[in-house]
Amino acid sequence: MSSIIQKKILSALLDKYERSSFFRDEKQPTRRILLKFYDGGKSDFPYYDIEQSERRISVNQAVTELSELNLISFEWMKGERDHIIAKVWLNTDKMEFAYKVAGRKSKRDVVDEICLEILDMHEQVASLWFKNFFHDAYTVISQKRSIVSSIPTDATERNHLFKAICTIDKMTGPEITERVFSLQCFGDSKKFEKATRSRIISILRKYLECDDDTRDEDILRQVGIVKYPEQFEFCGKVSLMIEDEVVDFAPLRFGGSLSISDLLRGNLVISPYVKRILSIENRANYIEYIQKSMADDELVLYHAGQYSPSKKHFFLVISEKMPEGCIWAHWGDIDYGGFSMLARLRREIRKEIKPFRMNTSELIKYKHLTAPITEQYAEKLKLLTAKHELLDCYDCIKYLIANKVRLEQESMLVELEN
Repeated sequence: MSSIIQKKILSALLDKYERSSFFRDEKQPTRRILLKFYDGGKSDFPYYDIEQSERRISVNQAVTELSELNLISFEWMKGERDHIIAKVWLNTDKMEFAYKVAGRKSKRDVVDEICLEILDMHEQVASLWFKNFFHDAYTVISQKRSIVSSIPTDATERNHLFKAICTIDKMTGPEITERVFSLQCFGDSKKFEKATRSRIISILRKYLECDDDTRDEDILRQVGIVKYPEQFEFCGKVSLMIEDEVVDFAPLRFGGSLSISDLLRGNLVISPYVKRILSIENRANYIEYIQKSMADDELVLYHAGQYSPSKKHFFLVISEKMPEGCIWAHWGDIDYGGFSMLARLRREIRKEIKPFRMNTSELIKYKHLTAPITEQYAEKLKLLTAKHELLDCYDCIKYLIANKVRLEQESMLVELEN
């Protein structure tokens, strides 16, 4: 029993040392690493309960034995010698021995091990967002000598996280369902959800381009992990040739859909009569537009949020098959998410894509329907002005920043027009 209590005492003292600036700055402590065992009814070591005589005696014995080993020093409460301990402090010149008796690695050793693991992971991954994550984690941990919340201190949890990251980084297909991903990664269809899903989402949310309110499943979809196979929704004069069969979507006045599997095994054909392609971020706006405003020479695509690898393939096929003289426009929210999607489309799909109804005049027109933004959100918007893909949108973005507002597409349903 005494050895268990000794470990509790040493661990509490070592925890306090590892939280101190002496540990972070790697300096010899100039003040005591001290715990008040009893201070007028308060205690830094709640296990020491003077009302329970057996426990008090056991702790007193453990403290005395640790003192005899020269690992700690202590003081009795005035007038309560051999009865109540007032304070205990660590003898810092015996630190290595203290860790050994406590049965734990020093935080310095753990930090060094994790830093080496992170450097190794940084070399293994190819995806820019994961490289940035490991670079930032290493910088913070090595400087502060403290583990960031995104990196588990537990070795097993850390291994699960790194394994999931490596599996995502090496994915080559357009999409995979969460359960199948979990099976491939861990040999268990539910392990990903239980062990690492929330951490992966937190990392991706920080390092991918997404709005603050992006749903978790939409975050995972960007790296190709989906709940269910994705369907690409569109409306217009399009057909798909599969072997000797032709599937014509043109008669579907209110749109159709296509899976990545069928797209890969067929040949998509866009009618030469199509003069404009319009991608729309929001589903309500997409449906409203194809029902009330779509022209005969338009092909309208449902964009949704930041697109997945499979939808990226769909967009690339659309871009490749565009008839001569056809233009592509994109209609999204007038906010960080909407403009980051436009920038991505221009960067990855087609640089000539034009913004549709994403300008200052729309903000002024629907001023009464704009939503306020925080200072933190405004700082995110400022980052967009560094993107060369959005040069023609700078005035609108600066209006958002100056007036601290944003405008969602749904607001424009009040008066939808071409």
